[in-house]
Amino acid sequence: MINIKLFGPTSVETDRGTVTASDLGGVKPRQILEILALSPGTPIAKDRLADLLWDGEPPKTYVGTLESYVCVLRRSLGLTKGRKSVLATTSNGYVLDTSEAHVDLVDFRRLLTRSSAAGPAQSIELTERALAMVGGTLLASEAYTSWATQERHFVDQELVTACVRAAGHALELRDFDTAIRLASAGLDRDRFAESAVQHLMRALWLSGRRCEALRTYSALRTAMVDELGLEPGVATYRLYMEILSDESSSRSAAPDSERAELRALLGLLRQTLASIPGVELPGHDGALAEVAVRVLDVA
Repeated sequence: MINIKLFGPTSVETDRGTVTASDLGGVKPRQILEILALSPGTPIAKDRLADLLWDGEPPKTYVGTLESYVCVLRRSLGLTKGRKSVLATTSNGYVLDTSEAHVDLVDFRRLLTRSSAAGPAQSIELTERALAMVGGTLLASEAYTSWATQERHFVDQELVTACVRAAGHALELRDFDTAIRLASAGLDRDRFAESAVQHLMRALWLSGRRCEALRTYSALRTAMVDELGLEPGVATYRLYMEILSDESSSRSAAPDSERAELRALLGLLRQTLASIPGVELPGHDGALAEVAVRVLDVA
């Protein structure tokens, strides 16, 4: 049995000890292991491996070169050769035997799959267990290869989806700290994930951290406008306005720093409304949110 770790620098636990990324026989043998580990149990043809290893331009003699790399990899891991190897030869390629090879990414995805069908409390638990497995960047040893970059993107999106779902469950259970933690974890992977932003804003607001909720929206809007040339979606803006116009929160005592921040946010809102043709601004800030909601409904 070998245990392959793809989160963080690639490494393999064998009966003889840990084999690190630098001890796998070189870049290409290591990449062969990683490609096979991304789809354990699924045979990968030699021509497909060659396309990935040489970015679509393999040498004419790639078959012999590829076979030599596999020999080096097996030797590095102390594996036998042939069809009964953990890294088995197939009719036209290679495959990792799932009965003898264990991959952390497979366990990670299994937890996320289970979380999608579980009830709220269990879904949260399974998602947090999956998060705990992410000990580093996926395929950190392959910073620039296109296939590794693509796989990182897929995993990031899977993780964002799971975190948003679990954060929503935490809000249902009124476990605001957990909702904040899970929504933040999703935003660590995709800071423009508006569903995660919405959960984070709502959890902060309901836990009494109104200014942080408003600041979360402000940070998202600034980043989206500056980097994407877009405004946040309608649902996110409506939530922002709902929080901004929350009378119970606005009447509660707040530190001077939070009052100053609220004044700044109201000033920003006033400037935005002033730039919209036909909008008549109220003389006092208390009615700004009401005007903004009417404008949004018209839009």
